Amino acid sequence: MAFAISLATVGMTWLGASPASAHTPVISADCAGVHVKATAYDAGQQNKWSVTIGGVTQSGTFGSSFEQTFPVPQDGATTSWSASISAEDGSFPGQGSGSVGPCGTPPPPTDVCVDLPGDQPDGTGCTPPADVVRADSKALEGCDVTFDGTTYGAGELTYDEQYTDTHVFDTTTNTWDLVTDTTATIANVEFTPWSVQEQVANGCTEPGNQPPAVQAVESNDSVDCAADTVVTTTTTTTTPYVYDAATNEWVLGEPQVDTTATEAPVESGVCTETGVSSSEVSVETTEVKTVATPAEPTKVQVPIYVDAGVGADTTPVLTATAAAAPLAASNGNPMSALLLLMGAALVLVGGLKLRRS
Repeated sequence: MAFAISLATVGMTWLGASPASAHTPVISADCAGVHVKATAYDAGQQNKWSVTIGGVTQSGTFGSSFEQTFPVPQDGATTSWSASISAEDGSFPGQGSGSVGPCGTPPPPTDVCVDLPGDQPDGTGCTPPADVVRADSKALEGCDVTFDGTTYGAGELTYDEQYTDTHVFDTTTNTWDLVTDTTATIANVEFTPWSVQEQVANGCTEPGNQPPAVQAVESNDSVDCAADTVVTTTTTTTTPYVYDAATNEWVLGEPQVDTTATEAPVESGVCTETGVSSSEVSVETTEVKTVATPAEPTKVQVPIYVDAGVGADTTPVLTATAAAAPLAASNGNPMSALLLLMGAALVLVGGLKLRRS
């Protein structure tokens, strides 16, 4: 509601002065403005006026009279005001103050952010602040790592749980509020498989059963007619399987060699049946076999060559070493024993060695 204030200051007259010289200030205000009027002041002085509207002050001087209306805002608001008039020396003052309004029609709301809901005034941030990204590092390990529906096997898996906090516009305060993300996004998944050694160390796999050792047996018979003995030398080579952690397998290790020698008398007739002196005959035989587990060496009777000892061009005559059963079957006949042993000698002749004593 508009209202007006009027002040009339009764002019003081000097002694002998006429009523026409009275000082008359008039101040009023309404929605039409603040009206200031002064009459009958001394024209020879710098008389003063001042008007303040909505905190903004205007001032000036005048002579004998002054009259002006100062506008007030017409934006539908209520406006405070004040005004004063006085002579140059401060005499004959007139003043007033108050508020007027609301005056005029409020302007339509200003929407500075057309992409946001509601009408935002000047100074509103139309663009949201940058998102805030957070990440938590995680790790899994084991013999059978499974993550997010995928099975990776034995090893270590690392990944990040990422969160993105966003801003939401609050139409009540015309500000952006930060909203915390509670649903993780999985990123930077990396799986490092364990080596065979690591799998064994973590109990993911067990070594298989140790295979039996591989064993090779070499038997060497030496007939010494001069000493009327047969010396059997047996060399047993045992190669065990050792565990290789790098491949999780059993592999052949270092061989272990064991040598034994046994001595037995030459069976009757072996060195003398051909008429050769016993001091001139000695024979070596060799057998090699491979077995999975250690076994006792077995003495093998094989045919041998016997040198007749007549000369370098003399043809050797075949006989046998301690072949007791064939000799017995021949009823002591040297020729029968010789024929029997020749057949066996032809089968094994490739493995025989002749050594003269």
